[in-house]
Parts: sequence; structure tokens; C-alpha cells
Amino acid sequence: MTSDAKIRYLRLNQVFNKALGQSISKLESWEKVSSCFPKYASTREGASNLVNCQRQVKEFWMELCKREFEEILSERNVKQKLDELDDLISEAKQRLRSSKKQGSETQPSRNIDELSSEELIQCNLYNERQKASEQLDVRLTALNDMNKGLQKELNGLVETLNVEQAELSKLYDRYLGSAVEQPLDETLVQGLGDMLSELREV
Repeated sequence: MTSDAKIRYLRLNQVFNKALGQSISKLESWEKVSSCFPKYASTREGASNLVNCQRQVKEFWMELCKREFEEILSERNVKQKLDELDDLISEAKQRLRSSKKQGSETQPSRNIDELSSEELIQCNLYNERQKASEQLDVRLTALNDMNKGLQKELNGLVETLNVEQAELSKLYDRYLGSAVEQPLDETLVQGLGDMLSELREV
């Protein structure tokens, strides 16, 4: 099977990117952030600092989530498993088409001593194909079991992402959910900047 036909791993990454985009969408709202610090955001320096902080938080969150997701995929060998599943499904479909075609061309039964040497060879090849087909069935069953386990792991990953999204939403609502009319603590701003710099270096 060509790499273009192996779509399950690609779709998994597309689902993850969509979920991640939804998780950080709140962080992209400048109106929401600036409304929390109206006085500070009204100054040129304050607006510049808030924009930089907003960008760094978003970049850090995206980088952290992608790193963790890639580590999970690597540890559990997800790409190879999904590619093997694509291959087996393709082989099974091809085998089904071939069996239907052979079924439509079935000849009346004949005694073995009436067969030519070429026909005997074809019968032997047919038996070998049957054995290969049975072996493929065994592999497909084993991979289906493996795929069920992988599905369970992916469901757990989705639950983890949902929990992280909920935690992010709580933090957002807690710290940015309402307007802050008091002057911004410069020490807090500096501390937040230092913390983000340290986290990005990890």
C-alpha cells in the first residue's frame, strides 16, 4: 500500500490538532485579555507586554501538548500499528474482490487424472494462496485485537486532553474571567515572564 493510502495515522493527527486548537482558542482573544487589565492595556507599554505574554503562553501550551502527544505515539508505536491495520484492510479488500472474481469463473469439477500438468500447478498455487489467505486471517484477527487495545489507549488520551482542557478553562476563568480594575502588579508581571522563560527552556 502506498503512503498516500495510509490515512488512519494522518486522521489521528488531524483530530489531535483540532482538539488542541479548540483548547487554546480562548487564549487568542485579545479583547478578553485586555478587558481583564483595562488600565494597563490602555498604555502602549502595557499593551505590548500583555501581547507578548499572551503569545508566549499560547506557544508554550501548544508546544507542551504536542510534545506529550508525540511521546505517547512513540512509546506505544501507534504509527506502525495503524499502518499495519491499513495494509491488512487493503489486503482483505483485494482478497475479497479476487475471491468474488474466481467464484464467477468456477468450472465444473473434474477428476484429478484428467487435469493437465499446467492445471495441477494452478491447483497447487491455489492451495498456497488459500494457506496464505488463512494466515492473513490469523494476522487480521490478531491486529484487530491489537487495534481494540489501541482504541482504548486513544480513548484514554482523549479523556486526558479533555481534563487538561477543562483545567485550562478553569485557570482562564479564574485569572482572566473578569475585569481587573486594580493597578497591575509589576512584580507579578516580571515573575510570570521569568516563569514562562524557564518553562520554555525545559
